[in-house]
Amino acid sequence: MTLGRPLGRVVVVGAGSAGCVLAARLSERPDVHVTLLEAGPDHRSADTPPEIVGPSFVAAKDLPDRTWPALLATRASGQDPRVYTRGRGIGGSSAINAMVALPGLPADYDEWVSRFGCTGWGWDELRPCFEQSALVLHRAPRIEWGEVSSAMAEAVPAAAEGVLLTRTIDGRRSSVNDCYLEPARGRGNLTVLGDALVDRVLFDGRRAVGVLLADGREIAADTVIVAAGAIHSPAVLLRSGVDTPGVGDNLHDHPSFPIALRRLRPASLDSLPIATVATLSSGLGDGGDGGDGIADLQMLPIEHVDAAMPDLAMVMAALMRSRSRGTVRLASTDPTIDPTVDFGMLSDDRDLAPMAAAIDAAEQALAHPAFAAVGEVLPYDRSPDAVRAVLGDYVHAVGTCAMGTVVGTRCGVIGYEALLVCDASVMPQVPRANTHWPTVAIAERLAQLL
Repeated sequence: MTLGRPLGRVVVVGAGSAGCVLAARLSERPDVHVTLLEAGPDHRSADTPPEIVGPSFVAAKDLPDRTWPALLATRASGQDPRVYTRGRGIGGSSAINAMVALPGLPADYDEWVSRFGCTGWGWDELRPCFEQSALVLHRAPRIEWGEVSSAMAEAVPAAAEGVLLTRTIDGRRSSVNDCYLEPARGRGNLTVLGDALVDRVLFDGRRAVGVLLADGREIAADTVIVAAGAIHSPAVLLRSGVDTPGVGDNLHDHPSFPIALRRLRPASLDSLPIATVATLSSGLGDGGDGGDGIADLQMLPIEHVDAAMPDLAMVMAALMRSRSRGTVRLASTDPTIDPTVDFGMLSDDRDLAPMAAAIDAAEQALAHPAFAAVGEVLPYDRSPDAVRAVLGDYVHAVGTCAMGTVVGTRCGVIGYEALLVCDASVMPQVPRANTHWPTVAIAERLAQLL
């Protein structure tokens, strides 16, 4: 893909972790006009709903219009599809997530170069993008930690420090709308449109020339950047007739096994659900695909998961590096109908032993006396079929427009001109980290390259 001419009028599809960054950075150039399109509602930072400003992702994701309520996904074979939570509205998933900010390991990004040919996207290039990001990052003070996080810190030394969160020092969520878009909104060359669902990209031959909205409006552009996330970006490309091989393939996430606790004392629903994580190593190699068994497991303590059940807590045992892959396919060419999503988790047998190791680690932690003081571990079945039946995710979908397959090293869609993709979908392999901060770093890097 070559741009072939100056960026000129840029349309960015999706105002999430990548789209807001790109809109802010590209609009720093006076010769570029950026139109940022968001399917959900737009608002200024000062008008952010209190549920989003507050500490609880449970409250944030339960807000009407802030997720895709009909978006379903099958996690593993034998499961029925169930809701897959993705942010909708300005800030995207950064406005409703658990705020955990991890960069991943340098080896994650160096692998993008060595295994997938993504020259220019190794740790040496991406580290400055993490460091220069405008995200506001703070750990929660121990006074804000709930009982489950505190028990995890006592049981597992790796969790004692707490984890960086995308929040201000006084505890207000800091989404990409707050960090990136709000300072840029006064620029005359930036237009932000909410409630603007994109149907498809418009082409002149194989050059992108604009987008068609679901309501019939057309917006002309010299450059189109699709940043609608790893589920909806491939759907936009597929509806647009993009025939580049690999669109919608390579879907993966961090598989997670939930272990429920019945709390002795109900959680406060406006409290911080997650203050720490525990990252551990299985020590299990993966048969030659680059895995080293280091930092490939994570335990996530969650104080409350459902507003209707304040006495229910959870510990998630997660696999931070998986080999199984799934797909995103169109269920309809109607843009109001979400695509069909099948993760195919644990379909690769190499994931079975590390997943068992993650559950082992969680069981060892939950046997610590600190957890007995929190509540009772509810019964669960860890047989292979039972694990597949209840397997969850981290809502860290990546890979469906992978760099090296669907897009090149400047994120241009292979075989097309003036059409780019920039979000978690371009990650060829998910890093061993929660994906928000890495997605921001990817957008920072593309803004440099452009």
